[in-house]
Amino acid sequence: MKIRRIVIITLSIIAVVGALIVNAVLSKNKTYNKIIYKIEYQTDPLFSEKELDDYIKDSCGIIIGKKIKSIDLHEIEKKITRFPYLESVDVMANSRGYLVVKGVQHKVIARVFNKNNESFYISQNKKILPLSSMSPGRVLIVSGEIYYHYTRPQSLAVNKNSILFDIWTMANYIEKDLFLKSQIGQIYINLQQEIELVPTVGNHIIVFGKIEDMEEKFNKLKYIYNKGFRITGWDKYSLINLKFGNQIPCEKR
Repeated sequence: MKIRRIVIITLSIIAVVGALIVNAVLSKNKTYNKIIYKIEYQTDPLFSEKELDDYIKDSCGIIIGKKIKSIDLHEIEKKITRFPYLESVDVMANSRGYLVVKGVQHKVIARVFNKNNESFYISQNKKILPLSSMSPGRVLIVSGEIYYHYTRPQSLAVNKNSILFDIWTMANYIEKDLFLKSQIGQIYINLQQEIELVPTVGNHIIVFGKIEDMEEKFNKLKYIYNKGFRITGWDKYSLINLKFGNQIPCEKR
């Protein structure tokens, strides 16, 4: 009985392995008949499936109708990774003849207008991205004395001393704070390369200064919003200055 049981188990394993091998061979001989997109959007979509489909056709050639075994999935994945709005990409083939493209879209946290009124996005993972044909929804607007000229998607990590890195640092902080995200609508870079903030509520300017001591300055701003403005109202002051230590000089209207 014991020997018989071993034989049955062995034959079962051989049958399963054989079926897998046959299935793999048959799958390799199949042709692609469809591309399936599974995209995780962290904000509103920045691109349509058609745009990604057109990009794949331009960079990878026609895939539909080609044999699965003739396509280098790693090479396809590398090319799709260059699509500017995708943070990560994973490409696979299945037994139904589908090319499955999984991806995660960049999360846009700011839209920048430079001195020449050229515009581009900054993502949460420090990427500079081109404008898309679709709106990312409400994002922080940044303008002023910004001289960076956009040429191609690139990382901010290589230049931590640039004003763009300061913009990313502040925009990312605001993005993660629900109160600040609801209150701050725009970042302005002045001639001294210092930061001024334009709120969404109230007709005043917030002089922030340099990026240093950012958390402390925002805590002061929260204090005056939650304590001071509840008493005086939002329209009594035209300017709030956060540059001076524990003091918060304000100019009356």
